[in-house]
Amino acid sequence: QALNFFSMDAVAESGPELPWKIVPLYGGAIVCETPGSYQDTSQFRDVPDHQEVWVDSGSSDRSFIVEILERKDMADDAVLDFLLADLASANDARDAIVLKSRQALVEEELPNLPPTLSCFVGLGEQMVAKFSEGSNNRVQVHICVLRLVEKNTDIVLTLNDPVAIDPQSSSAGTQVQEGAEATFAQILRSFRIVNWHLFDEE
Repeated sequence: QALNFFSMDAVAESGPELPWKIVPLYGGAIVCETPGSYQDTSQFRDVPDHQEVWVDSGSSDRSFIVEILERKDMADDAVLDFLLADLASANDARDAIVLKSRQALVEEELPNLPPTLSCFVGLGEQMVAKFSEGSNNRVQVHICVLRLVEKNTDIVLTLNDPVAIDPQSSSAGTQVQEGAEATFAQILRSFRIVNWHLFDEE
């Protein structure tokens, strides 16, 4: 089930940009780097066990989400479109479109993962209301899907980036920032699976 990333409250006021940090996911079974202003939402709200959700407590409304899902029984070239549509449905989004979709160059873009791993990256866009408000913000969704065939698992990474905020939204006044693509690329370059037993079926 996709996560409604606009159901999260702001966690802090804007402040100076912090350096990047290494964060443990799923008890340290996975690690990656995030901007220093990103906070683990499980510290202040319930997050399902199969998800990791980090929100920017600084000057943007961005959120970074990792989900471990049972592998979708569909062709690799269809999985990104399906997951973006599923996310749009969970967010009650309007005008959801897929802007980009391609196979990732694993050795360059995810160098800490096996080079034979089937991996896809893409970009979607949707109009989403925050907290079920009447106003909609335009959000770009940077997405990466890691297909662990032998583990019957799909790992889905998303970075949600508001690129246009409605003046009537509760996020009005939040600065729209550039550089989400570079941020997501750096997260992917640092993404590393430490304990592959995380995906073993019980």
